[in-house]
Amino acid sequence: MDEATPRAMIRAHFDASNVAAAGGGPGDGIARASEIYADDAVVEWPQGGERLRGKANIIGFRSTYPARQQFELHRTTGCHDLWVNEYTIRYDDQPVMVVGIMEFRDGKVVRERIYFGEPWEPPAWRAPWVERFDAREPDSSVMPHERREHRSA
Repeated sequence: MDEATPRAMIRAHFDASNVAAAGGGPGDGIARASEIYADDAVVEWPQGGERLRGKANIIGFRSTYPARQQFELHRTTGCHDLWVNEYTIRYDDQPVMVVGIMEFRDGKVVRERIYFGEPWEPPAWRAPWVERFDAREPDSSVMPHERREHRSA
């Protein structure tokens, strides 16, 4: 699979993932967002020890989720069959930072592992050694080849 194909599939997945009402509303694209998954795909949340098995269960889970969801894709990087996405999910307007790892086979996602992280205010004692940055934007000075990566507008 060429690099452009999974990037386009991932972008379409996130574009369709927004849910305007808890449980999904009339214009929501839950089924469209799930087109990226193979029929036997597995979605895992290691922090909670939970796993969804099968595309039908992925759609069922997302169709009954008890909150509005807004996805903002910040960065996608990867090659071949392994892709990493950094994004924010707003659950009823409460933001959570997320990293998701997608494994593709035969043009579909067969496994996705999703890790969640709550933002925090760093303690003052770190100030002499760290610099602050906007986590939604990659630092192109670290890895200049990532400048071509997709960032949402």
